[in-house]
Amino acid sequence: MPRRQFVADLQKAQQDTLPLGICELQQGEDDGQFEFEFIGTPTSGIIEPVKITAIIPDVSDYPTRHEYMVYCSDDAPRTIGAALEDVRGTNRKTVFELLDIVSATLTRSTPDRDGDTQMPDSQLETEDEESDQDVYDDDHEAFEINANQPTLYAAAASRLPKAAGRAFRSRVRTDVLAAKTAGFRVGHLGHLMDGLNAFVTVSVRMSKLGISEEAMQAWQVDPKEYLILIIQYPNGYKTNEELQACDSMRLTPNLAMRLCASKKYKPTLQDAIKAFTVVKKDFKEDFITSDLPGAQEAGTEKSAMRETFISKPLNGFFQESLVPMLRVRSSGGLDWGGAEAWYTEMASKGANDTGIIPDRFYKPEAKNDTLSDIVTADHYAERSTAARSFPLLAMQFALRHFVRCTEFCLVCHRKLNVELEAIKPYVCDQSLCLYQYMTLGFGPSIEHEVLTQPQVVDLLISFCYNSASARKLRDFPDGLALVVPSVDMSQYHAPDPALGYRGHAVPQIKSAKGSHEPQDLPTHEIGFDRERLEMIFFNKPEQCPVRRGSWIVLTTQGFDSSEMHCRVVDVTYYPTINIDEPVVLSSTGVPNTSNVGMGSASAKTRTITPATTPRWTPASFTVYAQDFEQLDKAAKCISICKLLDTLPPVKALQDYLATKQPADLKYWVERISPAALSLLRWIVASNRACIMQVDGDSGGGVRGQERLYGMKDFVQFRFAMGAPDKEQRFITEVRKTTQRLELEYPTIFAFHGSPLRNWHMIIREGLHFKQIDHGRAYGDGVYHAKEASTSGGYSGVNAGLGYGAKGTARTAWANSQLRINSAIALNEIVNAPAEFQSHHPYYVVQHLDWIQTRYLFVQCQPAEGTVRSIEEKKPTNAHPQDPQRTPTGVSNPIVIPASAITSRRAASDGRASTSQSPAKRIKGLGGFDDPIPIENDSTSDVTDAEDLDILFEEDDPELEPVTTDPPSQTLTKRPKGAATDFVPGTLDFTTLPIMPEPAYANSASTRRLMKELAALQKLQNATALSDLGWHLDAEQISNPYQWILELHSFHVIEPLLPLVADMRRQNLHSLVLEIRFNRDFPFTPPYVRVIRPRFLSFAQGAGGHIVQGGAMCMELLTNTGWSSVSSMESVLMQIRLAIASQPPARLDTTGARGDYGTGEAAEGYLRACRTHGWAVPPGFREMAFGMPRAGRT
Repeated sequence: MPRRQFVADLQKAQQDTLPLGICELQQGEDDGQFEFEFIGTPTSGIIEPVKITAIIPDVSDYPTRHEYMVYCSDDAPRTIGAALEDVRGTNRKTVFELLDIVSATLTRSTPDRDGDTQMPDSQLETEDEESDQDVYDDDHEAFEINANQPTLYAAAASRLPKAAGRAFRSRVRTDVLAAKTAGFRVGHLGHLMDGLNAFVTVSVRMSKLGISEEAMQAWQVDPKEYLILIIQYPNGYKTNEELQACDSMRLTPNLAMRLCASKKYKPTLQDAIKAFTVVKKDFKEDFITSDLPGAQEAGTEKSAMRETFISKPLNGFFQESLVPMLRVRSSGGLDWGGAEAWYTEMASKGANDTGIIPDRFYKPEAKNDTLSDIVTADHYAERSTAARSFPLLAMQFALRHFVRCTEFCLVCHRKLNVELEAIKPYVCDQSLCLYQYMTLGFGPSIEHEVLTQPQVVDLLISFCYNSASARKLRDFPDGLALVVPSVDMSQYHAPDPALGYRGHAVPQIKSAKGSHEPQDLPTHEIGFDRERLEMIFFNKPEQCPVRRGSWIVLTTQGFDSSEMHCRVVDVTYYPTINIDEPVVLSSTGVPNTSNVGMGSASAKTRTITPATTPRWTPASFTVYAQDFEQLDKAAKCISICKLLDTLPPVKALQDYLATKQPADLKYWVERISPAALSLLRWIVASNRACIMQVDGDSGGGVRGQERLYGMKDFVQFRFAMGAPDKEQRFITEVRKTTQRLELEYPTIFAFHGSPLRNWHMIIREGLHFKQIDHGRAYGDGVYHAKEASTSGGYSGVNAGLGYGAKGTARTAWANSQLRINSAIALNEIVNAPAEFQSHHPYYVVQHLDWIQTRYLFVQCQPAEGTVRSIEEKKPTNAHPQDPQRTPTGVSNPIVIPASAITSRRAASDGRASTSQSPAKRIKGLGGFDDPIPIENDSTSDVTDAEDLDILFEEDDPELEPVTTDPPSQTLTKRPKGAATDFVPGTLDFTTLPIMPEPAYANSASTRRLMKELAALQKLQNATALSDLGWHLDAEQISNPYQWILELHSFHVIEPLLPLVADMRRQNLHSLVLEIRFNRDFPFTPPYVRVIRPRFLSFAQGAGGHIVQGGAMCMELLTNTGWSSVSSMESVLMQIRLAIASQPPARLDTTGARGDYGTGEAAEGYLRACRTHGWAVPPGFREMAFGMPRAGRT
């Protein structure tokens, strides 16, 4: 039986795809022996195959107790023999597992052609040079192997078990085309069509995902970035069916996935390799991460690609769960929600014996209509018998967990069964998930927050302190294994938790967990020398009660009963112990810095001489040994306050990080205890609102142009709460109400105040009215005031509660630089007071979707020199408000900058949602249907030639050409888009008043223009007419320096665009443009003018970037804004968006004049350049007027 199992496993490995670099697997001469060859990677310096033999001495032990002997021939390279000797962990492994281990070991140890030893694929190169001989060459070939240096890997490709035949390439093409048709950009790197190691990338603009501007800020993503899913196929492309047939053991060497963000639609080969190159982040930590920049490095220029805020938790989840879920979906007919729930239950409880999926998992998931179509689309739900595309399924799954990340736990990825809405993702209520979230680096970087938004960090700490001091915390950092100082509750007053605002009785919610008495920790009597920072045990215990790195609470006997929190430095000379400079807390909990420093970025230097006589003061200490989770609610609140009191001011944290490398607070061990640091990380990471400081002097958080007028002496923050789709729900309600009530001013603004003790939970749960705190004299709802002073009266009340010893009550964090007195929010509300629960004297709004937070104002008494004073001045571009309902600030009616409010444009446009595919709509920050103006795009919009090539069917070599012209490439099937009235080929070119063909030419420019034409033709053939929006008839182009192009299907951008109605009334189906190129292209921009129809001018109230005369007025088309790396695909897209942008272009319906003339267009272009101060391209007159260039004959 064991031998039969061995033979079966060997035969299965022979039939399956072998690990990287392994081939020619066959059974050996002896029983339990097999042989194979190692050929390395594409860049390995291996010239001849290395024959390797593996033997199981006793095959009867297989597969439970066997061992392997692995060796190679004597003539093998020395590095191979040495690597085989170091192979570990092979015992009790199957044949395939052994091959996988050997492949990984040898690949890491094999030097490349340069003699360097790297991880797999780390030395693969690209070729970026353009060929001067071939105008249709590819820009680069990923994984290109030099023909002059043949490698064994290339020669052995024919030995691979899977042949990349025509059927294989057709399937790859079908899968890629399915993803492109669904609205994604698709790219590839490597030998995809050859069945070798390759990457497939599927990407989409962030702006197309329907994510609000506030969510993008909170998630640290840019709307112009691409969200990219990189799929690696180490052993060649695998279809969805093939991947589902792989068990978990064979899946790992055949598939890997990474989720990233990039400025380009696909990464470079170097960045793709970095994404899959795992490195240890720190020698003390056992988790691994990719070699890409982190989420906080969004603005870096060093790398075009980086990880997103959620990449780390999702990468492992995709690798482990996606394929098993697809198996369930393909066989059981479940949707994503049912498959996830079933997979989670199987993973936790194991599969049932019957294999039948219970009916409850077939319940369809409720559709969220506010989500973009591209997010909710489901490839499996399509009514088609065709095979499913794995890249498309993987990207749809990625979008589900990226856009809807706040609905899932970041660690276990279960759906959260909570009603609260948050703009940032977090974890479920399981302690293990919180622990992994904090320790594995899934949360935000507090170091980044301290450096870029110090006032926000100060604000979060202060809110937590106020809530804890008033015993109002409901969620605690349980699960972090916090070890805190002991808490003697008899020394602290115990306020009545049932008393709320001004003595009102508040219903209490009983805790589900039982109360625990604090541990009775031993107190050690010692002598303490303040000058030498030494302690001595007069009665020496048998064992030292502390060790190096322990934190203790030290108190001296006498009049001063202050607590000193310090770290043990050295116990070598026990019973004498050395400590670090202590943090002193007075009896009231206030840090005392009069005689003891608060610590500094560098440890204080002490000089100790043998002649010094110790001055021992009687003292005692207790060790940080209290288990935080064993405390009751009140003791936890006291403990949190005490730990926060030991923290240095945020400015000190900022100074430390600015001077230390690596910039990590965990290395400031002499000043911050591990418990205090973990608590700080929890406070920052558990904040689920988006708070951006408006005032301040840090580079990352300055948004001074969004400062509101009318709140003098208040520190201002931009403030957003709720789910990522909360903004869209709010805008939808604004639109409905505006249309229903015919409102001139769709929204109003009002203040909401709450005691400081409540804000810690408000920024985590959002605004709601589930709990009564101030009474509800005017009904249920969220209460708002029209005057800031009214809300301020509610926000500073703390009802006498506070943290401190008996007889004292302190509610504010003493080390705060803001020193907050009160906090109030400014909310934007749907302008329908008559439909509120009450509208006098307060606005009581019962519909939460009618409320959107905009600002947070904090009244402070800052320490001198810590908060920069801001001069009050009115914004130059103010947001229009209802004059009858304009709220009053400190002294004057408030004036809001228009840049801070996105709802006005969305509501006033009156745009209704459409049923179009998101691939056919341009998404924007203010809503799903608002176009995003792209002023100057880069090569991120360029579709590489090789990515277009794979969309086309191969030419059949057996067919003889019927004409002398080269056969044209055609697609398998042109994607169908939205309905359009445009018909290609109907334009009569003989009626167009165009300029004479240019007589100039340049070989380099001609090659570039021919490449542009070829790329556009491929893109045009592969894209639906309505999606593309332009048409170029290549057969009518007789000179590459002069193009005639038609723009059409503007209804896809916006159905209610005035231009759409104008064209329909005049029975026009396209705009005709002439594009002219200079001899210096691409180093000078093209000249673009409209031929027909005529448009209204700017003076007549129209726009669309079309000047009087018909020329396009865009900085991009001048030397000031032009970039030589811009592609014509990108230029055409921006021209089309510019014509549809606000204010929109309008047709001249009078019909008094015909087509635009060539002279008036050129004069209009020059006039626009002079008006805006743009640089006219050299040689423009030669290009536009046919005049010879100065200096030329």
